[in-house]
Amino acid sequence: MSPTRNTAATPTFMVFATLRDDTDFAEFAALREDEQKQLEVLRSEGRIGAHYVSPARRATFLEIVADDEAQVAETLATLPFARFFDADVYPTTPPDPAEVAHRARS
Repeated sequence: MSPTRNTAATPTFMVFATLRDDTDFAEFAALREDEQKQLEVLRSEGRIGAHYVSPARRATFLEIVADDEAQVAETLATLPFARFFDADVYPTTPPDPAEVAHRARS
């Protein structure tokens, strides 16, 4: 898949993912560096935006920049942590003027 351009015209999706109860935390911890490296690659390609983690709720939030939910799934599949999470994908409204300006600077 070619990188998605992070432009005002490209749709975004918010992914809410919760950690599965059967997660092997030793394996999870061993993949942390790989996860961080892949997040940086995806940021540099303009395929993800915001990324938030709520350890207390065993959840993460990712903004994915993609043409459709199939592309979102492809992007998520590149993350080493993906197998530990159950994800829900939400299409978002078009970006507001502040987000358009932020994307133009990126």
